[in-house]
Amino acid sequence: MRIRPAAPDDAPGIAEVAREAWHAAYDDLLGPGLVDDRVDGWYDVERLREGLDAADHYVVAEVDSGGAGTEVVGYAAASTGVEGRPDDEATLEAIYVRPDHWGEGVGSRLLERVAGSVADTGIERLSAVVFADNEVGRAFYDRHGFAVRGGADRVPRRGVGRPGRLGARRRRRGGAHERFV
Repeated sequence: MRIRPAAPDDAPGIAEVAREAWHAAYDDLLGPGLVDDRVDGWYDVERLREGLDAADHYVVAEVDSGGAGTEVVGYAAASTGVEGRPDDEATLEAIYVRPDHWGEGVGSRLLERVAGSVADTGIERLSAVVFADNEVGRAFYDRHGFAVRGGADRVPRRGVGRPGRLGARRRRRGGAHERFV
């Protein structure tokens, strides 16, 4: 497996990962129809291509696909300069892995790579948002040194981390987590 900066040509693979991971993670919370609506809107391949062309902290995990090149199996993205957030805090916008690669350390490697990218800019914290009922997501952040920031809506990681603005504003959140880079 290789972790590298995302490029516009990765957009179709990222969209596929998003659809598979969102259905595995959120169908029970949001329902398959709403998941499809969100993925269709947020992961439109042409919009992704444009966004990837300008992205600073967007990485993908890829694996060899048996003689046919490589396949994107995960991605992570972080933003800095988010309105209303402290200057020394980045936001982990998304981190998703194909469900058939869960438990292989892909998410951990993606998180460390994007956290390192953010840290290289001098940012000291990364925040993340997770649904309160997303036990897998919450456990992931706990394992990676994130601490719940009491009563907040955002999740910064002591070091770096946040999983995305997944429409979580409509659901009860698990609280803010933070980690220093």
